[in-house]
Amino acid sequence: MNKTIAISLLVAITSSIALAESLEETKFWKKEQNYMDEHLKTASDACGVKFTFEWSDKAALRTEVEKTKHSPFGVCSNIVDEVASLCRAGADEKAAVKAKIAGFQCGFANPRTLTLSGKTLVYKGNNVQPNFSDWAKPILEKSL
Repeated sequence: MNKTIAISLLVAITSSIALAESLEETKFWKKEQNYMDEHLKTASDACGVKFTFEWSDKAALRTEVEKTKHSPFGVCSNIVDEVASLCRAGADEKAAVKAKIAGFQCGFANPRTLTLSGKTLVYKGNNVQPNFSDWAKPILEKSL
């Protein structure tokens, strides 16, 4: 019985260590989050909503955007900025955003996708497809 508990504890500790981010990875994502927090604050001020933000599949996002010499923030800030812009367009837009969007989730996809899941705006994107605003704004307006 004690051997089973000890082995289970050892497996749990080893798994936790294996899944932990390296110092370099931790510093990288902290920097990306700091950049994102500035844009989230601007969007929150414009929309009157304290938005949440979550990175989706960080490893894939980082790997894929680095292939084109971009950053996760560079991809994901687009949707936050687009929502802020929508809120600044008028009272109806601001009210719609306030009623339907509480947060963002962002990851990588090619082709890009944009969906509203509950009150979370889920953007999977890249920096190789052009005309982000022309693509995103109509989807946002239909979702709101």
